Amino acid sequence: MMGFHQNLHGQSRWINLYFGNENTQGEDMKEYYDNGYLLTGKHGSGYVQFLWLIKTNVNGQVLWEKTFGEPNSLLSFYFMDVNRLGEIYLSGATSYYDPYRDPIIMKLNACGEKEWCRVFNIPNHFDYAHSIVATDDGGCAVILRYTGVPPPPQTDRICLARFAPEGNLLWKQCYNSTDTNIVNEDSRNLLITPDSGFLITATCGYLDVDSTQMYWPKQYFIKTDSFGNFEWETVVHSDNNLAGGDAWTTTLNPDSSYYYSSVSHYYFETNFSSPALIKLDLEGNVIAIYDIVIGYINGGLTYAQFINDSTLAASCVYGNSQNNIVTLSVIIDTTGNIINSINLGPNIQDKVLELTYDKKLLYFYDVLQNDQFNIYLRKMNQNLEDDTIYTMPFTYDSLCPYQILSDTIVQDDCGLIVGIEEEDKTVGKYDGKMGGMEVWPNPCREMLNVECLMLNEGKDYNLSIYDIFGRLAPIPSPSPTRGKGDSWVIDVSALPPGIYLAVLREGLSILTSTKFIIAR
Repeated sequence: MMGFHQNLHGQSRWINLYFGNENTQGEDMKEYYDNGYLLTGKHGSGYVQFLWLIKTNVNGQVLWEKTFGEPNSLLSFYFMDVNRLGEIYLSGATSYYDPYRDPIIMKLNACGEKEWCRVFNIPNHFDYAHSIVATDDGGCAVILRYTGVPPPPQTDRICLARFAPEGNLLWKQCYNSTDTNIVNEDSRNLLITPDSGFLITATCGYLDVDSTQMYWPKQYFIKTDSFGNFEWETVVHSDNNLAGGDAWTTTLNPDSSYYYSSVSHYYFETNFSSPALIKLDLEGNVIAIYDIVIGYINGGLTYAQFINDSTLAASCVYGNSQNNIVTLSVIIDTTGNIINSINLGPNIQDKVLELTYDKKLLYFYDVLQNDQFNIYLRKMNQNLEDDTIYTMPFTYDSLCPYQILSDTIVQDDCGLIVGIEEEDKTVGKYDGKMGGMEVWPNPCREMLNVECLMLNEGKDYNLSIYDIFGRLAPIPSPSPTRGKGDSWVIDVSALPPGIYLAVLREGLSILTSTKFIIAR
């Protein structure tokens, strides 16, 4: 069923309603390569829900729609990202293989057709895929939440998985801090860093400095390299019991020298929570915390995007009760001062903010009306006035050679990923062998020896080499030789100097992997 579209301000102003009167909730929104927009969400009630992906033109008018799954099993896509090839990555949860839900990742091509989907199958355990980013090689990285099976209950709450463009799992890493004061880690956002690594924005509980029983919520950040190996972690306000909070999303400033995180900043003595910006350097040191609005019990900054070097567009909420929440679109400077603001309206729930190609503010949000949710897409200029309808011609979906039709995508034929051994399940530890694979010489120049012990003879294994950006390295296909284990001699003389990852897999499952260096 095509999503219903309505322009609420006639033909000249920019605000749109979709799926009117169908109890609809939005999940994520992205600007597409052709200046149209992709929207994801669901409509229906309870477990009888229909998941959809809508493509609109630059004015928010629906061009095509994809419906996913069937009502007999739960399927939810919470996050989405797109790449320069027009390919779409979706992440969420499915009960198709397990009633407790499993993490699912799906890739669509530029025509909106399913290329592949992968499910991390952990039976009788609730877990799911969270924030996802498309990587420069055409693959993706995705956060996995709560994949650790108790006991103990606190393991593997935050993991990161990296997929190649064709759907092969390159690696999966989990981050269980060596800081025993940290509990209940919850990941919120994933960002590709300037060095092609990853920054995970999260929240954790942190032990009271004067107690052995009380834990306070704190903003929490984890930085990895491009292979998912832990580099650093930061717990904001870890040294005191007077402040803390939740971190929601993080962005880079225009010259990629600082991280700016949108947070709720808690003051425990006064019970206040302020929408705020946290500024960190690239090593995770907290430079400053800037409160946007102070003096309210409920407050948070959920999204912020740079308009230019000195100003950001953001979404801000505050109030003294759940029934008295003010939701603002704000323009702020880099120290949190409000330059301009507008009240978006009452009863607004989840919001997603994007900055369009022409620096307009695009908001995607739910509104609770008459005991049901409706979803709206609203675009404003930098003066926070509703934008005007564009009348110039645009060409849409040019990367697809034929017209895209609205239809249904079934969640079948997903590659099941089971029994994955992570490279390292504790942050800060790395032994170089990674589960039995050894490489030498390391660094190497022309020929690399790879040996992996304890493999079963008679099974077919595949060894691949990837560069630091996750791209498959063009090398002669290595053939294993049987002996004490499996071993390979690989000619790497044609590869440029740098850091590489050797990945050994059986089918879709990674058995082990390790890093090595090529030097000249």
